[in-house]
Amino acid sequence: SLCGCIRILLPRPGVSRLVVLSLSSSLALLLLYSSLNVPQSPSALHQVFLHFRHVRSYPLLRRPRCCLLHPPNSKFNPGPSHPRPNPWSLYPDSNHDIEASPILLLLAIKSHPANSDRRAAIRATWGREREWRGQGVRRVFLLGLGRDRGEEGGDPDVGEESERYGDILQWEFRESFFNVTLKEVLFWNWFHQECSTTVLYILKGDDDVYVDVERVVGFLQNRETGMRREEEGETEIGGETLIRGGRGMRRGQKGETEIGMRRGTEMKRVIGPGATREGGTEGGTEGGAGRDRGTEGGAGRDRGTERGTGSPQPLYMGRIFVETYPVRIWWNKYYVPYSLYLGPYPPYAGGGGYLLSRDALSLLLHASTRVPLFPIDDAYVGMVAQAANLSARNHPGFMPVEYSPFRHPCHYLNSIMVLHKLLPTDLLHLWSFLQTQVHSCRDSAQDGLTLARANSPG
Repeated sequence: SLCGCIRILLPRPGVSRLVVLSLSSSLALLLLYSSLNVPQSPSALHQVFLHFRHVRSYPLLRRPRCCLLHPPNSKFNPGPSHPRPNPWSLYPDSNHDIEASPILLLLAIKSHPANSDRRAAIRATWGREREWRGQGVRRVFLLGLGRDRGEEGGDPDVGEESERYGDILQWEFRESFFNVTLKEVLFWNWFHQECSTTVLYILKGDDDVYVDVERVVGFLQNRETGMRREEEGETEIGGETLIRGGRGMRRGQKGETEIGMRRGTEMKRVIGPGATREGGTEGGTEGGAGRDRGTEGGAGRDRGTERGTGSPQPLYMGRIFVETYPVRIWWNKYYVPYSLYLGPYPPYAGGGGYLLSRDALSLLLHASTRVPLFPIDDAYVGMVAQAANLSARNHPGFMPVEYSPFRHPCHYLNSIMVLHKLLPTDLLHLWSFLQTQVHSCRDSAQDGLTLARANSPG
């Protein structure tokens, strides 16, 4: 036995039993740690994923109306059997000669058919469709199948939601944790076909987040203004307008940093304002997937790079994780075997919530054909962004903390764009506070979160 071996090595009678016990415990822990982190073959779930990951086309069961240029209160909901409709044909009284304003922002929320309470809470709060200064904000929920179509009628409640709200985009594949990546790629394809001419930006998020849509819209509208000024040869730096002969020099906004590769040019990596360091160790609890997990699975650090001159880059922005490693503990939800991936992940935005411009989404779609599907969805987006030479930009307003019902709501109102980990009751409570008592926060000291408000063009 182990203790017997130690007694042979330490035969002197003066050796304390405590020392023997300590050595035995240490060796046992070392053996246990080694067994947990030894390279494992793919699990049964990974094997199923690998078997089907080449399949990237599934029938569309329900199509939303979110990308049509029409009033948000319309009840029309084209189903899967309908051809792609002409938006103006739905409204014969509309003036066809007037060009409709583009949709500024599409809220694309990943959900599960069973999470109807979360979708209802989002519709009743921050996910309301509306107009902001003549530009629309629209909503769509991204779903697979909770049950097989032949199993007790599939998902009948989802069908009722779709008929009532027209905001369900559902494909005929079975929902699972590893299939969230498939949902991502299917969404890119659908957006390219249905929305690329009408939508400017996309906010991708989970169905357990709160989004300050007003702040996001303000950021995007200011970005659009900055882009127009650059096209005219003007750029604001520090409140001054500089003329650069048609080539505007751009400086990143306070709190916003960028990391990655510009097209054909290597970027210098620096710690930018507002970026934070978050330490961790390889194989942490949940660190491969980036849903606000900077300290839980790898040497994750939020970093940025200097911004160069030239025209505005496609926007891929959120809470950026850098040098995070796959989780190697086999029973963890985010476990990735060595046979599937080696080394650290490329920079990626945490999947709880991040922004894309439509040109960035187009780059991701075309580059995705060169990158095999990967079971961790946000890490996969980072891989595709790397293949597309698309820089990831960190912004401190995206998921800087997780929601806690034990904190006062005022704690979350200081420049947060996306807040993660809210139950439907939490979301309704926070929203009620924002509508009725937010004035009480103006004169109270904030208890810890000091982020710069992002109201400058990107």
